[in-house]
Amino acid sequence: MKQRVGWVVLFLLIISIGQTCRGERILAADTYLDKLEGMWIGQIMGNYAGRPYEGSTARGGLSVTVDWNFVSTTEPWSGDDDTCFEYMYLDALKGNVDPDNQAIRQTWESHVPLNSFFIANRQARYQMAKGLTPPETGGIHHNAHWYAIDAQITSESVGAATPGLRQRAADLTGRFGAVTNDGYAVHAAQFYGAMYASAVFESDVETVVAKALEVVPTTSRSYQIIQDVRDIYNTDKTDGQLDWRAAQQTIYDKYRGADSQGRYYNWIESTVNLGMTTLALLYGQGDYRQTVEIGVLAGFDCDCNPATAGGVVGLMRGFSGLPTDLTAAATNNYRAETLANIERNSTISQIALDWREVGEAQILAAGGRIEGEGAGRTYYLPDDDTVAAPQEKPDPQGPKGLVGEVLALGGEVTVSASIDNHQGSNDRNHLEGIIDGITDVTYNGHRPYWTNDGINDQPSGGDFYQLNFDREVLFTSLIFHEGDYVWNNINGNLDNEIGLGGYFCDLTVEVGRDGVFTEVSGLAFSEALDRLKFYQQIGLTFDPVSGDAIRIRGTAGGTSQFTTIVELEAFGVVPEPATGAMLALAAFGALRRRRSPR
Repeated sequence: MKQRVGWVVLFLLIISIGQTCRGERILAADTYLDKLEGMWIGQIMGNYAGRPYEGSTARGGLSVTVDWNFVSTTEPWSGDDDTCFEYMYLDALKGNVDPDNQAIRQTWESHVPLNSFFIANRQARYQMAKGLTPPETGGIHHNAHWYAIDAQITSESVGAATPGLRQRAADLTGRFGAVTNDGYAVHAAQFYGAMYASAVFESDVETVVAKALEVVPTTSRSYQIIQDVRDIYNTDKTDGQLDWRAAQQTIYDKYRGADSQGRYYNWIESTVNLGMTTLALLYGQGDYRQTVEIGVLAGFDCDCNPATAGGVVGLMRGFSGLPTDLTAAATNNYRAETLANIERNSTISQIALDWREVGEAQILAAGGRIEGEGAGRTYYLPDDDTVAAPQEKPDPQGPKGLVGEVLALGGEVTVSASIDNHQGSNDRNHLEGIIDGITDVTYNGHRPYWTNDGINDQPSGGDFYQLNFDREVLFTSLIFHEGDYVWNNINGNLDNEIGLGGYFCDLTVEVGRDGVFTEVSGLAFSEALDRLKFYQQIGLTFDPVSGDAIRIRGTAGGTSQFTTIVELEAFGVVPEPATGAMLALAAFGALRRRRSPR
């Protein structure tokens, strides 16, 4: 009997040692619940603190005062796009730890009325009504506001349901974020989700920001602005002078003002608000009240930014660690305005309990375990919190096709257009940008060139974009990388109204020789022009023809009659020191290849 007891003790000791070697992270269920309640209170009070000033901007920050009495005593707190979607996603995650795009669409169609909410959220719902499923609903080709803030303000709490699991947070928030947005705007949502996941275990905001940044591609505009804020903060900290207003000026100038290269959209864009939220967190240094006030005063979407930042601090500190003068007066009632077919009235305490239930399912799905009951209930999470390298999209080193070939030979290629601007400091007016090789703007934030001159009168024959070569070449095809659709009513249904412009109504190709242009023959499109498909990439093939210039030309659409373009690529043959016979031979060969049966 003693020998059997000895073996049992040894067995339990081996199990204990094995668990210790696994390096599990331990989280008490009651502690987690306190943190979740702190997150929701932190988000909602941050949201209310900035609501009176939403959309206000100023270099160096606003000069207003947060009314904390209004913030903490409103009864009940009503949700808007900051918390309603997260309340809805709570419902979506119950019983489904890994909802796919179809399940997310069903959640939206069940609970989000067609004309509710705004900006990218509204456009995504319109796209669902047309039959699209995420991520197409938020993609650059279908959502006119793919660049906006929506993704990053509607999914942060999902990160709190994956405590200490940054990759899982990034995957889930990326999927929810792609409902409404694309590219760097989704990266911002993943950064927020990873911050929330990290904040459950961390007590230092610098660590939270640094760890969350690991889920963001280094080639993303979102990575750039986060790192810029970190660099400014670290310099200030080293110098012993934490001046958030001076930091805000620097970020304002680079991303909104004179140094922004025209890449700023409006106060509801993703990038500048991501910067202001990061600034509030770092300069707030974990103090709830200070963090929220900086988030409000930094401006732009200044109810969303302090909501996100307040939620991070609420997770770190827990409800028990928030300012007692605020929490003592705070209401505990919440109403999810605007949503349909869902119980909209709840309490913060109940929402926290529901999120804990969702979080427990995520912990188990990640390979963790749960032991104990009641006050002793404890979570054991895998110690491994590694993050897979995010997918990068580095900018190309130069243009492809004939432009790249001629430049590589030491030749010269110039560009011209119906509206001919050459301002390198502003993408919209930097015509040389259409031969820089950049065809994808979802990561880098570049804006398309446009022919918008404010006159609303296009030239005879329509808008054109033209490539001019210093020698005669053989042209066989083009790829037209269209730009953006420029809306008129920011929340309008684009199916039912005409925007300001940005697109061609019709299109042809002309080849020039010595200044005389002739329309090509045999022109074929890889896909039809579509006013409601943005950033189209249209291949244009035609019978081979030689010349020293080529252009696309057509009727500009929209009430202001202008077009937009990202890149114009030409393909064909650059002959050796040219003779007419050699060009004719190359053209004949290209024509035979094009028309040969397959």
